[in-house]
Amino acid sequence: MPRTPTLVGTTVLLAFLGWQWMERTSLEEHRQRQQAELEATRRELREVTRALGAQQSHLERLTREGARPSVSAPGHTLALPAEPPASSAGVERPTPPAQPERPAPLSMQEVVERLEEAVHAEPIDPQWSRQAEDLARARLERTLTTSRLESVHCGASLCRLETSHPNQEALEQFREQVLMASEPVLWNGAAYASVQGDARSGTLVTVSYLAREGWPLPTLEHR
Repeated sequence: MPRTPTLVGTTVLLAFLGWQWMERTSLEEHRQRQQAELEATRRELREVTRALGAQQSHLERLTREGARPSVSAPGHTLALPAEPPASSAGVERPTPPAQPERPAPLSMQEVVERLEEAVHAEPIDPQWSRQAEDLARARLERTLTTSRLESVHCGASLCRLETSHPNQEALEQFREQVLMASEPVLWNGAAYASVQGDARSGTLVTVSYLAREGWPLPTLEHR
């Protein structure tokens, strides 16, 4: 009877040790199972990576082959069309069309002649020509100080105004006040002016051609 506690204690200790061993064994098996699953997952990833690399290499090879110029098979040559000889029996080499030469611009004298011809050839517009002449006289008489309006003639779309200037200073004043004014003195139309005479002789004449508003000047090009 005195040995009973010792046996009980020994039994309990053995039971505890057995439980620990079983627990350790269970944990080891679980760890090994996880390790095996992890290795399987790694093998699958390596296989997927290898497959992707193979597909990438295949795509790059196809791209290079598509960009490479085609080469004829051995023993075959590509026939290119040859230019016909300069002159041979029955064959004439086509002559490229000649480029049209751009005409030289008109000289000042030619421009004046063209405008003179136009202003005197066009008919009179009863509803505009006379009013334009009266407007030009009235406004230029108010604007000009040292220069003077000598004549004005208006056709259906073009007016010719002739002004005289006693000296170069008066001519420059006319240019600033009339020809280059920020606001049109007469009306907003295309204009061309030609100066005649010699400043040293004291006789300067400006012939101005002013188109009707909304109308262009006659074509100042070679015919």
